Amino acid sequence: MVHYVYSRWDGTQNVDVSSQELIDELSEQILEGGDLSSVLRRMMRHGADFERGRRMMGLEELRDRLRAARERNLEQYDLTSMFDDLAKRLEDILAKERGSIGQRLDEMGPPPAPTGDGPKGGDAPEGDAPQSGAQGGQSQAQGGQSGQGQSSGEPGDAALEDLFRKLAEKRLEQLDRLPSNVGGRIKELRDYDFLDPEARQQFEELLQMLQQQVLQNYFKGLQQGLENMTPEQLREIQQMVADLNKLIQQKLQGDEPDITEFMAKWGHLFPEGIENFEQLMEHMQSQMQQMQTLLNSMPPEMREELNQMMEGLLRDHRLQWDLFELAQNMERLNPGSMTDPNRFLFSGDEPVTLQEALRMMGELNSLEALEDQMRDAIRHNDAGRVDADEVGRLLGEEAKRYAEELQELTKRLEEAGFIQRKGQGWELTPQAIRKIGEKALKAIFSRMNEGRIGDHDRERTGIGIEQIDETKPWVFGDPFHLNTLKTVTNAVLREGPGTPVHIKPEDFEINQTHGMSQCSTVIALDMSASMMWSGYFQAGQRVGLALDTLIRTKYPKDNVTVMAFSYFVLPLKPTMLLDTYWVEYGGGTNIQEVLRQARLLLARQGGITKQIVLITDGEPTTYTAPSGSSRSAEGLGGGWEERFWRRGRGGYGVIEETLREVVRCTRDNITINTFMMAGDRGLMDFVRLMAKTNRGRAFIADPAHLGTYIVADYANMRNKVIR
Repeated sequence: MVHYVYSRWDGTQNVDVSSQELIDELSEQILEGGDLSSVLRRMMRHGADFERGRRMMGLEELRDRLRAARERNLEQYDLTSMFDDLAKRLEDILAKERGSIGQRLDEMGPPPAPTGDGPKGGDAPEGDAPQSGAQGGQSQAQGGQSGQGQSSGEPGDAALEDLFRKLAEKRLEQLDRLPSNVGGRIKELRDYDFLDPEARQQFEELLQMLQQQVLQNYFKGLQQGLENMTPEQLREIQQMVADLNKLIQQKLQGDEPDITEFMAKWGHLFPEGIENFEQLMEHMQSQMQQMQTLLNSMPPEMREELNQMMEGLLRDHRLQWDLFELAQNMERLNPGSMTDPNRFLFSGDEPVTLQEALRMMGELNSLEALEDQMRDAIRHNDAGRVDADEVGRLLGEEAKRYAEELQELTKRLEEAGFIQRKGQGWELTPQAIRKIGEKALKAIFSRMNEGRIGDHDRERTGIGIEQIDETKPWVFGDPFHLNTLKTVTNAVLREGPGTPVHIKPEDFEINQTHGMSQCSTVIALDMSASMMWSGYFQAGQRVGLALDTLIRTKYPKDNVTVMAFSYFVLPLKPTMLLDTYWVEYGGGTNIQEVLRQARLLLARQGGITKQIVLITDGEPTTYTAPSGSSRSAEGLGGGWEERFWRRGRGGYGVIEETLREVVRCTRDNITINTFMMAGDRGLMDFVRLMAKTNRGRAFIADPAHLGTYIVADYANMRNKVIR
């Protein structure tokens, strides 16, 4: 049996956003004046907020999280402390060596006075350093057995003591000459022959640890495979690097390297998933850049110190040269990859070790690379360019989920039938355009119901075009829209039950119809700069889309056309109402030309009712001369009356030509209803005269209610009864 446990939702639980919610959000943003491309880009960059506090994070916010993670590291750690732990361990080793030498010298007592007999101490051969150290240890043991560190009196013992004293003086002198920095000390101590076995062992262990840490930076498999670095294992690494250089040389010579044999031999030194040469190079470049980034982020003196340490760690096995050759080959293969790494400035006070510093450089480089991916994704509006698994590794599972949501955004919209591919980009499907139009229309009707402005349906019935459910007895002259059920019922009621049923003319019942007129409408939408900046143009776009949807769904026999105009006129398809790529303002407001083209179009379309809905925020400034060229008004002072009358006395004028076109529309029974988006005196005076000439109407409207006025006016005008 399955048990379900329910709890109150507090806004923190993960609730996936549905495809319909994504569609609604996109539709709303498109209706606010954005085109599909810009809305998708905005959603990709900034995400979106949904009901109940749910949020889809955008790439910009993810990138901010990356930057914050990087800044936390830089503000937390002190890179200059990287050698502090090594310096302390070296100091302990040197103290043990000095202490051991001093103790043995103390046990031997003061040196004997020279007698002039016997061999000169200075003439005794030092011999091999390790052998001398061993002999010194034997001498110390013998001295301890002979009581109070005194010589047994044998000539051989005195010679050994004298030899040890000279070795000790030389070793102490070497220790005194050691550089003060860690890198220089490690480099010099590689040539130093420790006299204390425990100090020698501790130094060898330190070398092994550093070698392992440095090489782990290049080859991840070392952590499991080479816990204690030995000369033999270093030679194995050197052979692997040499083989790797051979592969790169093949690529540089134009061949396509096959890494099958290489990975079969050395695959344990690399992470899983490397299947070809490109992946191998990508991994090596990432690993080698960690060391170079560390060098670049250090002060110059620390950089030299680390270089000295690297030289001391790797010099015995040709490995240092092979790694240098590898870096050079990779630079030749991909110029700039090894010479231009990142540089980070640390300002914290928390100490770090070399291993921690190398790990941190790898993480910081990964953060930088991931930020580059996000920058590229933002530029191309494609979240698929971001590695979601890497986002999860660096920022956590929540950030990974957001990245995956963004990657699936266009896929989910495509599967829902809202968008479709167009070349390298996307476009709205006809289904999406219809849904957005319905959303715009629904918003307008919602405002109409709230404000009780008009009504789309009328109670009045009569002889018309569209049938309704109500019926009436048929009389001579009515259209014969016979309602069979009611007609047969009338006959049965008249004659009573039984067959056959005899139907008479007085039994006929017909469906009633709405009284409607066929209408052709042109929406003339001003696309001047002021309309765009103020949001008036976007409101006009929504009205055009809503009216187009209304007519297509409820009045399919009507016609509606949207024309955008500035100094020229552009008829728009319904799909263009959801975009702005075609907008070209500037050069003037040519109302005369848009009225002329609308008049000619309405003459071709027919229809009992013809109207032009003019949406503008300014009086005309340009007209089209008889030759077809566009002319503009000169900058004359005063209101439109002064310009009108002055132009009326000579030649073609903007106002005169526009009003002439108004007269032509009036003669063709075309009503011009003007919606003014601004209330300046010049526009109002011009529109008042135009309405007087045409007997149309004029409204001062704001963007929020423009659609309410126009759709309500259209519905009221549309439902007139035909006599």
